[in-house]
Formats: sequence, C-alpha cells, structure tokens
Amino acid sequence: MTIAIVAFGGNALVTDADHDSIPQQYETVSATVPPLVDMVERGWKLVVSHGNGPQVGFILRRSELAQDEVDPVPVDYAVADTQGAIGYMFVKALRNELARRGLSRPVVAVVTHSVVRLDDPAFDDPTKPVGSFLTEARATALAASQGWTIAEDSGRGWRRTVASPRPTTILETHVIGRLIDDGAIVVAVGGGGIPVALEPDGTVVGVEAVVDKDIASGLLAHELGADLLMIPTGVPRVAIGFGTPDETWLDTITVAQARDYIAAGQFGKGSMEPKVAAVADFVAATPGAVGVIGAAEEIPAILAGTSGTRIVGDTEAVPADDETDTDAVLLAVNGTLMRGLKLSPNMAAAGATFVREAGTEPVYRLWTINDDHPAMIRVTDGSGVAVAVEVWEVPAAGLAEILLNEPPGLSIGKVRLHDGSTVLGVIGEPALVEGQREISEFGGWRAYTAAEGLV
Repeated sequence: MTIAIVAFGGNALVTDADHDSIPQQYETVSATVPPLVDMVERGWKLVVSHGNGPQVGFILRRSELAQDEVDPVPVDYAVADTQGAIGYMFVKALRNELARRGLSRPVVAVVTHSVVRLDDPAFDDPTKPVGSFLTEARATALAASQGWTIAEDSGRGWRRTVASPRPTTILETHVIGRLIDDGAIVVAVGGGGIPVALEPDGTVVGVEAVVDKDIASGLLAHELGADLLMIPTGVPRVAIGFGTPDETWLDTITVAQARDYIAAGQFGKGSMEPKVAAVADFVAATPGAVGVIGAAEEIPAILAGTSGTRIVGDTEAVPADDETDTDAVLLAVNGTLMRGLKLSPNMAAAGATFVREAGTEPVYRLWTINDDHPAMIRVTDGSGVAVAVEVWEVPAAGLAEILLNEPPGLSIGKVRLHDGSTVLGVIGEPALVEGQREISEFGGWRAYTAAEGLV
C-alpha cells in the first residue's frame, strides 16, 4: 500500500458567506469524503488534513465580542478548538460513508502539534489570513478598533492576518504512522497543527500563531514517507498570470519551475503560493513522490492523471561527477512497475530512480491483460494514442533483473516520447493481446484502473 496525504483548505468547507454555519460546513465535508473512501478501497493508506482560516477567525471574533463576559481565547487554543470540531466532522462523515458501503475501518482525529521557532521572522510580518472575507471599509474599521493587521486576499475581499511561522517537525508523526499501519484513516495536522515551541527540557509551550496547513501537511507527508501529497482547492489547476490575458493553466511542472514561478510572484501570497511551495518542498525532499493541486470535486480525475497540476522532481538535476553511473539507462514503464503498484518493488530492487512522468508519441495502443497488467504495442496505421508512462533511471546491471521479473509477453524496446526523445520502454508482443480488452481510450494504466475501481 502507498500513503497519501489529502489536505483540504478551510475555505473549501465554507463555500461562501451564506453557507458558513456548522451544519452547512458538515454538509460540505460529507460531499467531500466519497472520493477519499474510493482511495481507501483502492489500497491507499490515507491521512486527511484540513485548513481552519475562516473557522479560527470566527472563534476569535466571537471571543472579541464576548470579552466583557468571558476570557478571550488565545490563538493556539482556537486552533485546537478547530482541530476538534472539524476533525469530528471528517470522522463522522468518513464513518458514515464507510458504513454506507458496508466497510469497516477505524477513523480517528489526532490533536496535532507543529513545532515552530520563536525567532521565525514571520512573527514580524503577519501574513496568514484568518476569518471571513470583509469589505475594505469594514476590515479597516476592525483593524483600528481591535488592533488587527489586515490584507487583501486574492481579489476576494479583506481579511485579518496573523503570524504564520514555518513548522520544523510534527510531534505526533510516529503515532500517526502507527495508526495508518494498523489500517486507520487518520485526520491530522488540522489547521496546520497547534503551533508550539519546545523548551530545552522538552516542555511544550503554546504560541500565538497559525501554521500554514499546506506546509505542515507537506512536512507530515515527508516525515511519513508518503507517496502523494494532494491539495484540493477551488480551481482545477494552478495558473500563472491568473486573471490576466496571459493566464496559462499548468499540467505538470518540476520543482525548479515551481520555485521560479514563486520567485516571479506568479501566485497569491496567502492563497496559491503556499500550496505550490508546500508541494514543491515535499517533492524535493521525498524522492519518487508526487504532489498535485486541483479541484476537490475532481479527485478521481486527479488520481487518474487527467486533472490537476502535478509537481514532480527536477529532471535536470544530475549527480556529481564522482557519483555518476555511466551505465545507467532511461526506462519508460507503463503499468505495474509504476510507483505504488504491485511490481514497483522490482524497481527499487534494481536500484532504479524515478525521473519524471511523461507521455509517448501517439503511435501506441494499450490493452489490459486479464486486468493484471497492461501491454503497450506500437502501431503504424495512424490509430495510435499517447500513453502515460513514468521515466526511470535504471542501472544497466539492474535492467536484466527487471525484465526477468516481468510477466510473459513483455520485453524491452525503444519508446518515442512526446517531447521527441527516445528511451527504452516496456513493450508488449502482439500475440499477447489476442482476445484481451483494448483500453487505449483511457490513455494509461492508472487511468484505466481508477475508472474500473481496480486496486
């Protein structure tokens, strides 16, 4: 099984100002969880995280309005409050969806602490939006009366801002790992985790701040060794030049490209930028992992590779001269050798390193062999399609071992990729597909297995 972290934003639970009540938020969560249970049925070990920007803002505002009657709620306690309340929503919705399908699986929400440094420069520049969207006039008035810092948020209105220090570790990572190994669906790092500092003697001290849930989710994903970090958001893909005549939607980019776009100011500071930064950091720190940002309602398509913006490891990075394996070859795989699938351990055993996702030139057809593995065959009659593949760097000494462990009827041949490059690839023999189902219309093995509900 492979591990996925799915990180929902707090704004994904509050669709607009007319749908911000607790029952309405629960309805939104309930509509969100079916694709998550789909993932569990397909074999994913699942951790769900969530934002809390609007919800923390609501708690703080209630506290301010009632300050003559009850003591105010510190920000770290407000984060803890939202972990309990939103965690309860996800646990209840997930349990109910599992019950509807006749499935039995433990679901647990973990109160999670994110360790931050007290000298983090974020404390001098509060930028994390919390609370509901306001008009500029209303936000300015509240800033004057309440001592807030405020900022305009991605053209949607004005919001209160608080400090958002960067987490250095998650205190509960080991416990969360034990839970998912035991088969539990875990809700964790809610609202980015409760921000705390650690004294030299190990004492935990609460900090008045809000940790970005995307960065915290990426950190947890790295610490767990997750294979996938998915951040559902309000748009189907990430765009550069968003809202301008030059707007361009991105399909697959490398970590280096993502960081270049961030440096160029292509993404909103309080909205898309931390998502892209979190995914890029996770992918850079976790070899072979993938991060995806896309629309919450398109999770099935994201998993099939037909929606969302995927961030993958840099292909231009090469080892130092004294580390270069001059005998390594590039190998395109199109089926069960892919990451997380049943023969992927063969790649690890051969010392292979994931390079990137790619597509072939449209000169191939694809079949399923008894729904056990695919067979990709080159055609010359103009009926070919592009097939989704993964490109791996394989030591020459390990290539034979991979081939020996492949199912009968598959062999290694040359494959032409969509960018014009040629690599070695796993090719099927024509006799192998006689009487088998052709699945070329799916464009790849992952998309087919996702559509058919195969694990």
